[in-house]
Amino acid sequence: MALESSSSKCRIRQQEGIDWQFLDEHFDPQFWQQKAGFQATIGGRGGSCLIELDGRKAVLRRYHRGGMVGNLFFDQYLWLGQSLSRPWREWEVLLRARAADLPVPEVIAACTCRTGLWYRAALITGFLDDTEMMTQRLQRQNLSHECWYKLGLLVKQMHTAGIRHADLTSDNILLDSSDRFYLVDFDKARIMARLDDWQWQPLYRFQRSMEKRHRQQHLHYDADDWQTLMDGYQS
Repeated sequence: MALESSSSKCRIRQQEGIDWQFLDEHFDPQFWQQKAGFQATIGGRGGSCLIELDGRKAVLRRYHRGGMVGNLFFDQYLWLGQSLSRPWREWEVLLRARAADLPVPEVIAACTCRTGLWYRAALITGFLDDTEMMTQRLQRQNLSHECWYKLGLLVKQMHTAGIRHADLTSDNILLDSSDRFYLVDFDKARIMARLDDWQWQPLYRFQRSMEKRHRQQHLHYDADDWQTLMDGYQS
């Protein structure tokens, strides 16, 4: 369940049972800069920071655009209705993922602030402690055969739950010190009606991104690793 509130321009949604009353200002990184636990830019396009809510770590992410469009509309999006806003859609995907027992962050609060035809938005999720990006791990060392197989199983579990991740890359897959995987950044992800041929496109995109990162960053990765992942996916 979620609670919603509104101000003159902004609408806020927060998870029921969380002992914190979110206001518009809580979705602005400047509010947190001088407070304990603040850490700027922890990945993505520079829109994320680490904050602390009553001793609990969380991630505040402002929605920012990339590419050429981002040069013109850095953090503005066309308003098509509350349910179609970026954080509201990501919220629903994360709830679906957690209901399917997928290892994803807990969703805490979301905010949209509308000005005319445009809006800005932010999302607060739980911080996954003791984790690092899969990219970082592969820069240092190989992943075991078992890890690649488990990752294939996890991606298949996500697809079976009807979730199509829009940017499945090694930057959006985390690993902890016990080699457990976590999936993050579900912006623009979609909930699909059923498992069908759509699943192959994000898989091929993931494969291409792995090959590109390997060329650019010299990861501990080869074709056998990908085949093991696919063995897990198709098991």
